[in-house]
Amino acid sequence: MEAFLSRTPVFLTLLAGVMLATLGLLVLFPAVALLPMVGAILLWVLAKVPVRYPVLTLLALLLIVDCAVEVPYSGHWNSPVSFIGRLLFINLNVVTGVPGLGFTLIDLSVFGLIFLYIYRQAVGLKIDERMTPLPRPLVMALLLILVTISWMYVWGVLRGGDARPAKWQLQKLLLMPMFVFLLTVSIRGPEDFRLLARIVIAAAFTKAFLGAFFIVFIARPRGLYTEYATTHSDTMIYVTGLAIALTQWTEEPTWKNFRRMLLVCGVILMGMNYNDRRLAYASFDQALIAMFLISPWTRVKRYVTRAGLALSPFILAYIVIGWANPVGIFSPVNTIKSMIVGEHNDTGVMDYRDVENFNLISTWQRNPLLGTGYGHGFEEVMKLADISHLFEDYLYHPHNSVLGLLAFGGVVGFTGVWLFVALTVYFAVRSYHRTRHPHWRAAALVVVAIVFAYINQCFGDMGITSWYAMILMALAVTIAGKLATVTRAWGPQRSPAPTQGAPLLESSVQDGGERT
Repeated sequence: MEAFLSRTPVFLTLLAGVMLATLGLLVLFPAVALLPMVGAILLWVLAKVPVRYPVLTLLALLLIVDCAVEVPYSGHWNSPVSFIGRLLFINLNVVTGVPGLGFTLIDLSVFGLIFLYIYRQAVGLKIDERMTPLPRPLVMALLLILVTISWMYVWGVLRGGDARPAKWQLQKLLLMPMFVFLLTVSIRGPEDFRLLARIVIAAAFTKAFLGAFFIVFIARPRGLYTEYATTHSDTMIYVTGLAIALTQWTEEPTWKNFRRMLLVCGVILMGMNYNDRRLAYASFDQALIAMFLISPWTRVKRYVTRAGLALSPFILAYIVIGWANPVGIFSPVNTIKSMIVGEHNDTGVMDYRDVENFNLISTWQRNPLLGTGYGHGFEEVMKLADISHLFEDYLYHPHNSVLGLLAFGGVVGFTGVWLFVALTVYFAVRSYHRTRHPHWRAAALVVVAIVFAYINQCFGDMGITSWYAMILMALAVTIAGKLATVTRAWGPQRSPAPTQGAPLLESSVQDGGERT
């Protein structure tokens, strides 16, 4: 591509095109007049650098900037990264005012980078190095997602479904395998895990500090009531950041890692406190339990287990007392209770989420095998409060994405879409027990934490339609797959050969095999 662009006729033609496009936009849409020039510069850069650099840059930007589509700060404040977030997450025709651009910059970037990589491979360009592949079952599960959602779309539209909301129902699931593909060809292997951890921690710190600034210096002085500081989906970033800090210390318990863990967890817990999402605490608690069960029976684990068994009567009494009177020192019990019992159930009135879940289950029961297909909303067997003035397509995007997937896809659709989740955990846990390298083991446990956060986000807060849930789950799939390949958790059971220039891979030759 670089040689093609360097030809004089091609260069002059592109230069003339950029100038004409700039002049035209300067007259019609002055706000985006520099877009052709920026695009030309990006095209030149992309022609010269490996695809891993724009992909990792895109990953960092997506996690750090504001997810504008979820209305951060309840619309009361534009942070320093708000504009970039609008460019990335909102359709370009809305941001720029240019008609016909009914897609996001993320869509353009993902499909553009995939096309660039495939083009380079097709013409034999050696710009991109070969990366660690994923296990075949995981690849097949990702392809099965594409087949399943395509069938759900056709099945739903043929049964009279509306194609407009149908495409938004499947958007994030469509992009999931695409994003995994880009990450697979961009992440070399475990030697890149530190870089990925830094990206996630930087994103978590940015969200935490921006959220704290908004609550302390903007919302409270103005007397504004907000249900969250940044967005609901930041839960995924926070849980991932906490898991990274904690597992780095538990797998390599040095004072340096302990101090780092305290710093990182302190900042992230501050952000979680100001964001005030119950799912964040529930997800991290469940991730802790899972990581505890997966880890080997060390002396510390035995002591913790014995202490837990000894304290279990007191813990049970604390929960029972707090359940009846969840105030003061028993207020943490109220968080647990509020996720199990609806807000108004004590008064005999069913909570909105309970009614919605009942409707989803009722919809699924009418066609349990194949579901309704995309383009259909769930049936209101019990009438919900009409929130169409706030969210027009609320019947197509239920809060409980898991029950929604069952309602729209039935058992067939749910299995086809959800299989990759089970395989991700399977490969992560197998990899964990097949290496002694602390960073690799920590990465495997972080994958488990991301999966728990993803499942909770899907079950409790529209996770299947969340950008952050899709991005971080794609990252978890990629890490689990690469770990399974390099640790031989899947494939030929022989010792991996040392890889030149990858010290982490070299150390794995000595560390590989089942841990005793």
